[in-house]
Amino acid sequence: MSRRALDPDEALAGPFYAVALMLVGIPLLDFAQTLSGFHPGNIQWRFATVGLLSGALLTPLLGVVIATVVAAICEHRVLQRILAIANLIAAGLLLVVLCGFILDVLQLRTVVPEQARAEFQAASIKAMIKHLSGVAVFAYLGLRSLRVSRWRSSRPVPSIPLSFASK
Repeated sequence: MSRRALDPDEALAGPFYAVALMLVGIPLLDFAQTLSGFHPGNIQWRFATVGLLSGALLTPLLGVVIATVVAAICEHRVLQRILAIANLIAAGLLLVVLCGFILDVLQLRTVVPEQARAEFQAASIKAMIKHLSGVAVFAYLGLRSLRVSRWRSSRPVPSIPLSFASK
């Protein structure tokens, strides 16, 4: 029975995908668990929820980046395209959430007491910057990944000469 040489890229792809899945899934589960009920009609609930979501974006984004890089290195084109489309959808959803958040901030700022206005404004701006950054990175990653998955061809393995002697 002969043993086939194991390609290191392929051998490590599975564990890296598992880590990426954990980096995406666990923070999102933690975020979902911190929500107290589902009250989309309550403007304070929406403000707090979007603020919490803005703090939970970075780790899942890191997981998506890891999965995207592994898919590109291993030339898993189907997964590259799936991740690219998922990134574009995430960017679109975050943009919608950001627009709704801006409207909520405009509506809430009139009822925030004077002594809490500075904190409210700082929290609002911080959440908006995080969401806008998320939109930009997810969209950029999605567009670039889609482009790479289309034109990338299998890389030929370079041959290494065993002898440098000339004929």
